[in-house]
Amino acid sequence: MRVAILSLYDFEEVKGGTEIFVQHLSSAFADSESITFSSSRNEVPGPNLTKFNIEYARMGLAISKHFARLHRREPYDLVICNDVAGVGLKLFTPGVPTIQVFHYTYRGFAEGALRGLPAFAPSRYILPWFEDFSANGKRVVAVSHKTRRELERLYGRSAKVIENAVPMDKFKPLSRSECRERLGIRWTGPIGIFVGRADRTKGFDVVQTLAKKRKDLRILCVTGSEIKDENLIIAKKVPNADMPIYYSAADFLLFPSRYESASYTTIEAMACDLPIVAHRTGLFEDIEEEKVGRILDDVSAESFSNAIDSLLNGGRVETRNLAIRRFSMERFLNDYKMLAREMVDKA
Repeated sequence: MRVAILSLYDFEEVKGGTEIFVQHLSSAFADSESITFSSSRNEVPGPNLTKFNIEYARMGLAISKHFARLHRREPYDLVICNDVAGVGLKLFTPGVPTIQVFHYTYRGFAEGALRGLPAFAPSRYILPWFEDFSANGKRVVAVSHKTRRELERLYGRSAKVIENAVPMDKFKPLSRSECRERLGIRWTGPIGIFVGRADRTKGFDVVQTLAKKRKDLRILCVTGSEIKDENLIIAKKVPNADMPIYYSAADFLLFPSRYESASYTTIEAMACDLPIVAHRTGLFEDIEEEKVGRILDDVSAESFSNAIDSLLNGGRVETRNLAIRRFSMERFLNDYKMLAREMVDKA
């Protein structure tokens, strides 16, 4: 089966969740090719449209056009699109069996995390039109039940849920003391770990407040953002392969994100058997609190501080069993292989 995977960026350009997803998905198909904007930019010449908030749509149009050129040369059996990377497929290549993967919805993200910010209006009113149009004529897959509910509520679209996964042989618990020693951390008390962009949508304001007020613990911040904060232990641009060392050096994952759909950070942390203190968003809308640690209904430093105390003073929470049962790579790859075969057989 010859499979094309369309995505806005390559992992070397943006080391984000969608890019990790593409890496994982590629291993499901022996004959697959990833097509991104970096290899397609000449298809739609013109200025960058970021200031008009439609650059992603322009990128998707270029990727779709480039795919059509490759498809005419050597046909593909199936196309899998991420975000709006396949927004122009129906214009250039009608009739190709196509899966549209929703990692989140722009409208849901806007309503959940962007109110009061400049990005709210375009994410709420402009980009949703493109992502809804992009799904026309495609089999829709959501990476979480939260995303499925948003697609039904906001766009009236039904979706099949295939949850993400991580390799359990790579993400596994390691010796806490040895990991702290490897990272040069001399603190012997409790450590929380925050992983992600240092911005308000990820709840970084909560992280900074906790780090400043809670002198009885330390927060290890793994980020690609340029930040300076003497109250944090900062690690920048850590390779994904090294993340088990960082998770295992901590006592809990701090996850105050205001909006998520299916964060890889949380799955990786659970695979490393790390308890979690999280806002009720993304996967945590459908996971029982006692299985992961503490799940909060609001995002405030005070609530997270109290939840941290409750977690540290409570009994041991084992999260790896849940990760193995629900987020295994074997299950993930089999689900996509079965869906792909079903679509190609029906075409």
